[in-house]
Amino acid sequence: MSRNKIIIVFVSILFAVSMFFTVGCGRPGPAEKKETTEKGNKKDVGQKKEEKDTDAVPVQVTSPVRGNISSFLLFSSNVDSEKMVDIYPLTSGIIEKIDYYEGDKVKKGTVLAILDDREASINESKARINYEQLKVEFDRQEEIYKKDLISKEDYERLRFRKENASLEWKQAKLLLSYTRITSPIAGVVTKRHIKAGNKITTVQLAFSVVNVKEKIAVVNIPGQEREHLYLKQKSIILAGDRQVPGFVKRISPAIDPESGTFKVTVEVKDPGNLLAVGQFVNVKIIKKVHRDVILLTKEALIYDGGKIFVFVIDEENQASKKLIQTGFEDGTRVEVMAGLSDKDRVVTAGKSSLKNKTLVKIIEPIVS
Repeated sequence: MSRNKIIIVFVSILFAVSMFFTVGCGRPGPAEKKETTEKGNKKDVGQKKEEKDTDAVPVQVTSPVRGNISSFLLFSSNVDSEKMVDIYPLTSGIIEKIDYYEGDKVKKGTVLAILDDREASINESKARINYEQLKVEFDRQEEIYKKDLISKEDYERLRFRKENASLEWKQAKLLLSYTRITSPIAGVVTKRHIKAGNKITTVQLAFSVVNVKEKIAVVNIPGQEREHLYLKQKSIILAGDRQVPGFVKRISPAIDPESGTFKVTVEVKDPGNLLAVGQFVNVKIIKKVHRDVILLTKEALIYDGGKIFVFVIDEENQASKKLIQTGFEDGTRVEVMAGLSDKDRVVTAGKSSLKNKTLVKIIEPIVS
């Protein structure tokens, strides 16, 4: 083979090898092009979704519920008792013994304390003996009088002496009983004002006793509300997180001309003794009840131009501003009369960052 032919063959081989590497490594085939395109599309979609989630406003939502809500009158008061007494001694003397202290339960007539009774006891014994002597004498003279052996004047004179002695004995027994300081009602001792060994007079306060089973709360209500009040009207007495039922027990027939209010006494039903006499409370008198209505937390409400709106989240997680009509309300909830259903998702937190058709991202509240 000549030299020129060898050079031509060598060049041809180099060209073939160059084309092989160019086709196999430098340019993608049809399948590779398709795979690359799909990967690119997926990457673009994920990036767009990530950008979409980043733009969404985080909010918390709730759904309305069905329940009962009422209109009411609310006034401040203090728990009182129908029976509450300050006890003073009925005689003076040295306090020998105290049997009851704060918190002790007592019955009507229970002896709370005893005074020195020596002098009163002696006087009672003397009066008793004098009466018994005169009674024996009178009984003997009565038999004689029946036989007409004494005059009627002598008989009547003796009878008067016996009756007077009887009264003196009763008086002595009464004075002796005064050395016992007793409770005129059943209840609980709320305060003891005396100490054993001290002298007490009839003007010094000894004990305070309250019947805790007959609690009341008195409120003064404006005269224009009078037509909404009636006996046995349901009420609720509130003290912090505690609440107990009650009802209207008495309504004053007169309106105070100075304050324009009338007195209403509410009976407090507190068998568990959750409230203390003297405790500050709020008295809620129920005027009317709406039952099985749509209720929404007040956290969701937006007040604008004298109207009330809420943001409702649709299926695409977009917030729409909706006008609602409200009715009764209490401390935390409001009755929704129009504009919502109990299946709607309503924004409670994040409202200030929203506009109509804003995209939102619902997050769960942090539980502490």
